[in-house]
Amino acid sequence: MLYVVVAAVVVVGGLVFAYYASYGLDRTTATDRARSDKNAEKTVDREQPAFVSTITPRDYEQDVPEALYVLLDRPLTASEQATLTAMRGDAPQVWSFLKPLGGRIVERASYVAPLEDGNENRGDSQTFDLNLNSDRSAGLTINGMTAVKDSCSAPTAQTVVDIPPAGSQSRQGLLWDLTGGKAEKPKGPYVLDEGDSQGELFFHHNVVDLGSGQPSMAFIVQPEASTHTCTWHISVSYIDTSGYHTQRIPEGSGTITTEAVPRKPRQYFGYVTSTGWGCIGEMSQKGCTATKYLLRD
Repeated sequence: MLYVVVAAVVVVGGLVFAYYASYGLDRTTATDRARSDKNAEKTVDREQPAFVSTITPRDYEQDVPEALYVLLDRPLTASEQATLTAMRGDAPQVWSFLKPLGGRIVERASYVAPLEDGNENRGDSQTFDLNLNSDRSAGLTINGMTAVKDSCSAPTAQTVVDIPPAGSQSRQGLLWDLTGGKAEKPKGPYVLDEGDSQGELFFHHNVVDLGSGQPSMAFIVQPEASTHTCTWHISVSYIDTSGYHTQRIPEGSGTITTEAVPRKPRQYFGYVTSTGWGCIGEMSQKGCTATKYLLRD
Protein backbone atom coordinates (compact mmCIF):
# COMPACT_ATOMS: atom_id res chain seq x y z
CA MET A 1 0.00 0.00 0.00
CA LEU A 2 2.81 2.35 0.88
CA TYR A 3 4.38 1.69 -2.52
CA VAL A 4 1.09 2.41 -4.27
CA VAL A 5 0.60 5.64 -2.35
CA VAL A 6 4.14 6.80 -3.04
CA ALA A 7 3.78 5.95 -6.72
CA ALA A 8 0.47 7.85 -6.94
CA VAL A 9 1.99 10.88 -5.25
CA VAL A 10 4.93 10.82 -7.66
CA VAL A 11 2.64 10.55 -10.69
CA VAL A 12 0.34 13.33 -9.49
CA GLY A 13 3.30 15.50 -8.58
CA GLY A 14 4.83 14.87 -11.99
CA LEU A 15 1.62 15.86 -13.73
CA VAL A 16 1.27 19.01 -11.66
CA PHE A 17 4.91 19.92 -12.30
CA ALA A 18 4.54 19.27 -16.03
CA TYR A 19 1.39 21.41 -16.15
CA TYR A 20 2.96 24.37 -14.40
CA ALA A 21 6.21 23.96 -16.29
CA SER A 22 4.31 23.99 -19.55
CA TYR A 23 2.20 26.93 -18.39
CA GLY A 24 5.29 28.83 -17.37
CA LEU A 25 7.03 28.06 -20.63
CA ASP A 26 3.98 29.22 -22.60
CA ARG A 27 3.92 32.49 -20.71
CA THR A 28 7.64 33.13 -21.12
CA THR A 29 7.66 32.28 -24.83
CA ALA A 30 4.27 33.73 -25.80
CA THR A 31 5.73 37.02 -27.01
CA ASP A 32 8.41 35.32 -29.09
CA ARG A 33 5.90 32.89 -30.61
CA ALA A 34 3.45 35.69 -31.42
CA ARG A 35 6.25 37.67 -33.05
CA SER A 36 7.36 34.59 -35.00
CA ASP A 37 3.80 33.83 -36.14
CA LYS A 38 3.30 37.44 -37.20
CA ASN A 39 6.55 37.42 -39.19
CA ALA A 40 5.53 34.14 -40.82
CA GLU A 41 2.16 35.65 -41.78
CA LYS A 42 3.90 38.69 -43.27
CA THR A 43 6.26 36.45 -45.23
CA VAL A 44 3.38 34.40 -46.66
CA ASP A 45 1.42 37.59 -47.39
CA ARG A 46 4.32 39.05 -49.39
CA GLU A 47 4.99 35.85 -51.32
CA GLN A 48 1.88 36.44 -53.42
CA PRO A 49 1.70 39.29 -55.96
CA ALA A 50 0.89 42.68 -54.49
CA PHE A 51 -2.13 42.76 -56.80
CA VAL A 52 -3.57 40.91 -59.78
CA SER A 53 -4.50 42.89 -62.89
CA THR A 54 -7.24 42.02 -65.38
CA ILE A 55 -7.57 43.74 -68.76
CA THR A 56 -10.95 43.46 -70.50
CA PRO A 57 -11.38 45.01 -73.97
CA ARG A 58 -14.54 46.99 -74.58
CA ASP A 59 -17.37 44.70 -75.71
CA TYR A 60 -18.29 46.12 -79.11
CA GLU A 61 -21.05 43.52 -79.49
CA GLN A 62 -22.97 45.07 -76.60
CA ASP A 63 -21.60 48.61 -76.68
CA VAL A 64 -20.90 50.07 -80.13
CA PRO A 65 -19.40 53.57 -79.86
CA GLU A 66 -21.44 56.34 -81.44
CA ALA A 67 -18.30 57.74 -83.12
CA LEU A 68 -15.74 55.35 -84.53
CA TYR A 69 -13.42 54.25 -87.29
CA VAL A 70 -13.63 50.78 -88.77
CA LEU A 71 -10.33 49.56 -90.24
CA LEU A 72 -9.82 46.78 -92.77
CA ASP A 73 -6.64 45.28 -94.18
CA ARG A 74 -7.98 45.15 -97.75
CA PRO A 75 -9.93 47.46 -100.07
CA LEU A 76 -13.69 47.03 -100.33
CA THR A 77 -14.96 45.59 -103.58
CA ALA A 78 -17.29 47.61 -105.81
CA SER A 79 -20.25 45.62 -104.49
CA GLU A 80 -19.22 46.15 -100.86
CA GLN A 81 -18.72 49.86 -101.52
CA ALA A 82 -22.22 50.12 -102.95
CA THR A 83 -23.70 48.37 -99.90
CA LEU A 84 -21.85 50.66 -97.51
CA THR A 85 -22.70 53.93 -99.25
CA ALA A 86 -26.36 52.95 -99.42
CA MET A 87 -26.47 53.00 -95.60
CA ARG A 88 -26.98 55.98 -93.36
CA GLY A 89 -24.14 56.70 -90.95
CA ASP A 90 -25.53 54.52 -88.17
CA ALA A 91 -22.55 53.08 -86.27
CA PRO A 92 -24.15 49.75 -85.20
CA GLN A 93 -25.42 49.10 -88.75
CA VAL A 94 -22.07 49.94 -90.34
CA TRP A 95 -20.21 47.78 -87.80
CA SER A 96 -22.59 44.87 -88.34
CA PHE A 97 -21.81 45.01 -92.08
CA LEU A 98 -18.04 45.47 -91.82
CA LYS A 99 -17.16 43.14 -88.94
CA PRO A 100 -17.62 39.91 -90.99
CA LEU A 101 -15.38 41.45 -93.66
CA GLY A 102 -12.49 41.65 -91.17
CA GLY A 103 -13.25 45.08 -89.72
CA ARG A 104 -11.99 46.24 -86.34
CA ILE A 105 -12.96 49.31 -84.36
CA VAL A 106 -10.87 52.27 -83.30
CA GLU A 107 -12.82 54.74 -81.18
CA ARG A 108 -12.73 58.47 -81.52
CA ALA A 109 -11.19 59.81 -78.33
CA SER A 110 -13.56 61.28 -75.79
CA TYR A 111 -13.38 64.98 -75.03
CA VAL A 112 -10.85 66.09 -72.43
CA ALA A 113 -10.22 69.60 -71.15
CA PRO A 114 -6.77 71.13 -71.76
CA LEU A 115 -4.20 68.73 -70.31
CA GLU A 116 -2.30 69.76 -67.19
CA ASP A 117 1.22 69.61 -68.67
CA GLY A 118 0.28 71.47 -71.86
CA ASN A 119 0.31 68.32 -73.98
CA GLU A 120 -1.89 68.88 -77.05
CA ASN A 121 -1.42 65.53 -78.80
CA ARG A 122 -4.70 63.73 -79.33
CA GLY A 123 -5.18 60.48 -81.15
CA ASP A 124 -7.78 57.78 -81.41
CA SER A 125 -8.32 54.96 -78.97
CA GLN A 126 -9.14 51.33 -78.22
CA THR A 127 -10.38 51.49 -74.64
CA PHE A 128 -10.31 48.70 -72.10
CA ASP A 129 -11.27 48.07 -68.48
CA LEU A 130 -8.39 47.66 -66.02
CA ASN A 131 -9.20 45.97 -62.72
CA LEU A 132 -6.70 45.69 -59.86
CA ASN A 133 -7.41 43.16 -57.11
CA SER A 134 -5.41 42.43 -53.96
CA ASP A 135 -5.84 39.69 -51.34
CA ARG A 136 -3.06 41.04 -49.14
CA SER A 137 -3.72 41.53 -45.45
CA ALA A 138 -1.28 44.42 -45.33
CA GLY A 139 -2.03 47.59 -47.22
CA LEU A 140 -0.12 48.94 -50.22
CA THR A 141 -0.26 52.28 -52.03
CA ILE A 142 0.09 52.65 -55.80
CA ASN A 143 1.65 56.06 -56.41
CA GLY A 144 2.51 55.87 -60.10
CA MET A 145 1.77 54.17 -63.41
CA THR A 146 3.97 54.59 -66.48
CA ALA A 147 3.19 53.45 -70.02
CA VAL A 148 6.20 51.77 -71.67
CA LYS A 149 6.29 51.19 -75.42
CA ASP A 150 7.62 47.77 -76.48
CA SER A 151 7.38 48.29 -80.26
CA CYS A 152 5.75 50.68 -82.72
CA SER A 153 5.12 50.61 -86.47
CA ALA A 154 3.25 52.56 -89.12
CA PRO A 155 -0.47 51.69 -89.28
CA THR A 156 -1.21 49.07 -91.94
CA ALA A 157 -4.98 49.31 -92.58
CA GLN A 158 -5.87 49.85 -96.25
CA THR A 159 -9.48 50.94 -95.74
CA VAL A 160 -10.87 53.42 -93.21
CA VAL A 161 -14.60 53.96 -92.60
CA ASP A 162 -15.23 57.04 -90.49
CA ILE A 163 -18.41 57.71 -88.47
CA PRO A 164 -18.02 61.13 -86.81
CA PRO A 165 -19.46 62.13 -83.42
CA ALA A 166 -22.76 63.98 -83.20
CA GLY A 167 -21.38 66.02 -80.28
CA SER A 168 -18.76 65.99 -77.55
CA GLN A 169 -18.55 62.96 -75.31
CA SER A 170 -16.74 62.17 -72.10
CA ARG A 171 -15.82 59.05 -70.18
CA GLN A 172 -14.46 58.37 -66.71
CA GLY A 173 -11.02 56.83 -66.37
CA LEU A 174 -7.37 57.30 -67.35
CA LEU A 175 -5.90 58.62 -70.60
CA TRP A 176 -2.43 57.87 -71.99
CA ASP A 177 -0.99 59.64 -75.04
CA LEU A 178 1.02 57.14 -77.12
CA THR A 179 1.70 59.50 -80.02
CA GLY A 180 4.92 58.86 -81.94
CA GLY A 181 7.24 55.91 -82.36
CA LYS A 182 8.98 53.80 -79.74
CA ALA A 183 11.56 56.51 -79.01
CA GLU A 184 8.88 59.02 -78.02
CA LYS A 185 7.93 58.60 -74.38
CA PRO A 186 4.20 58.20 -73.62
CA LYS A 187 2.53 60.94 -71.60
CA GLY A 188 0.01 60.52 -68.81
CA PRO A 189 -2.04 59.08 -67.35
CA TYR A 190 -4.46 62.01 -67.33
CA VAL A 191 -7.86 62.14 -65.64
CA LEU A 192 -10.83 61.60 -67.97
CA ASP A 193 -13.53 62.17 -65.35
CA GLU A 194 -15.85 65.11 -65.73
CA GLY A 195 -15.28 67.88 -63.22
CA ASP A 196 -12.47 70.07 -61.99
CA SER A 197 -9.84 67.30 -62.16
CA GLN A 198 -10.36 66.54 -65.86
CA GLY A 199 -7.11 66.78 -67.80
CA GLU A 200 -4.89 66.65 -64.70
CA LEU A 201 -2.08 64.12 -64.37
CA PHE A 202 -3.73 61.46 -62.22
CA PHE A 203 -0.82 60.59 -59.93
CA HIS A 204 0.12 64.19 -59.29
CA HIS A 205 -3.08 64.45 -57.27
CA ASN A 206 -4.12 60.87 -56.40
CA VAL A 207 -2.92 57.50 -55.13
CA VAL A 208 -4.58 54.08 -55.20
CA ASP A 209 -4.82 52.07 -51.96
CA LEU A 210 -5.18 48.29 -52.10
CA GLY A 211 -5.10 45.46 -49.57
CA SER A 212 -6.00 45.78 -45.89
CA GLY A 213 -9.74 45.90 -46.52
CA GLN A 214 -9.54 47.66 -49.91
CA PRO A 215 -9.49 44.63 -52.24
CA SER A 216 -10.03 46.18 -55.69
CA MET A 217 -9.95 49.23 -57.93
CA ALA A 218 -11.32 49.59 -61.48
CA PHE A 219 -10.46 52.03 -64.27
CA ILE A 220 -11.47 52.60 -67.87
CA VAL A 221 -8.24 53.20 -69.78
CA GLN A 222 -8.20 55.27 -72.97
CA PRO A 223 -4.83 54.92 -74.74
CA GLU A 224 -4.57 57.30 -77.68
CA ALA A 225 -2.43 56.72 -80.77
CA SER A 226 -2.25 59.03 -83.77
CA THR A 227 0.87 58.23 -85.80
CA HIS A 228 1.96 54.68 -84.93
CA THR A 229 0.40 51.41 -83.88
CA CYS A 230 2.15 50.46 -80.64
CA THR A 231 2.42 47.47 -78.34
CA TRP A 232 3.04 48.56 -74.78
CA HIS A 233 2.71 47.71 -71.11
CA ILE A 234 2.21 49.53 -67.82
CA SER A 235 4.84 49.74 -65.08
CA VAL A 236 3.16 50.24 -61.70
CA SER A 237 5.09 51.64 -58.72
CA TYR A 238 3.82 50.98 -55.22
CA ILE A 239 4.91 51.24 -51.59
CA ASP A 240 4.25 48.82 -48.74
CA THR A 241 5.83 48.32 -45.32
CA SER A 242 8.90 46.71 -46.91
CA GLY A 243 9.65 49.63 -49.22
CA TYR A 244 9.29 50.66 -52.87
CA HIS A 245 8.45 48.14 -55.62
CA THR A 246 7.28 47.89 -59.23
CA GLN A 247 4.96 45.45 -60.95
CA ARG A 248 4.15 44.99 -64.64
CA ILE A 249 0.75 45.00 -66.35
CA PRO A 250 0.15 42.64 -68.11
CA GLU A 251 2.34 40.30 -66.09
CA GLY A 252 5.26 38.43 -67.63
CA SER A 253 5.94 39.44 -71.22
CA GLY A 254 2.34 40.35 -72.07
CA THR A 255 1.60 43.55 -73.99
CA ILE A 256 -1.31 45.80 -74.96
CA THR A 257 -1.82 46.84 -78.60
CA THR A 258 -3.26 50.21 -79.57
CA GLU A 259 -3.84 50.70 -83.29
CA ALA A 260 -3.51 54.01 -85.09
CA VAL A 261 -5.68 55.14 -87.99
CA PRO A 262 -3.62 55.67 -91.19
CA ARG A 263 -3.83 59.22 -92.52
CA LYS A 264 -3.75 58.22 -96.19
CA PRO A 265 -5.28 54.76 -96.65
CA ARG A 266 -6.03 53.30 -100.07
CA GLN A 267 -9.74 53.84 -99.39
CA TYR A 268 -11.36 56.33 -97.06
CA PHE A 269 -15.13 56.52 -96.50
CA GLY A 270 -16.34 59.38 -94.34
CA TYR A 271 -19.96 59.98 -93.39
CA VAL A 272 -21.00 63.64 -93.44
CA THR A 273 -23.97 64.20 -91.13
CA SER A 274 -27.25 64.86 -92.95
CA THR A 275 -25.43 64.78 -96.28
CA GLY A 276 -24.15 61.29 -97.02
CA TRP A 277 -20.89 59.52 -97.77
CA GLY A 278 -17.71 61.06 -99.06
CA CYS A 279 -15.08 58.81 -100.61
CA ILE A 280 -11.35 59.36 -101.22
CA GLY A 281 -8.90 56.97 -102.84
CA GLU A 282 -9.03 53.93 -105.10
CA MET A 283 -12.76 53.40 -105.56
CA SER A 284 -15.76 54.25 -107.64
CA GLN A 285 -17.67 57.34 -106.56
CA LYS A 286 -21.05 55.63 -106.75
CA GLY A 287 -23.09 56.73 -103.75
CA CYS A 288 -20.35 59.14 -102.63
CA THR A 289 -22.42 62.32 -102.73
CA ALA A 290 -20.52 64.23 -100.04
CA THR A 291 -16.92 63.83 -101.18
CA LYS A 292 -16.51 67.58 -101.71
CA TYR A 293 -17.26 68.17 -98.01
CA LEU A 294 -14.41 66.01 -96.73
CA LEU A 295 -11.36 67.71 -95.31
CA ARG A 296 -8.43 65.32 -95.12
CA ASP A 297 -4.68 65.94 -94.60
